Amino acid sequence: MNKIVAGLTMLLMTLPAIADDEVIVAAPRVDADPTGMILFALFFVGLIGVYAFVIMRGERKKKKDGVK
Repeated sequence: MNKIVAGLTMLLMTLPAIADDEVIVAAPRVDADPTGMILFALFFVGLIGVYAFVIMRGERKKKKDGVK
């Protein structure tokens, strides 16, 4: 058991040295098109508006029916 623990410890200690040997190539930066974010923002704000409308309509209906 001690040999297994010692072997795993040695392996884990050498992993950072092995990982540093490889060169990481950075991908070229691409300017993003803002259309997707604009559509998401409009959709998100629209859903918030619809949610508020449904809640207000439900409250008005409760007051009209006289239910607490």
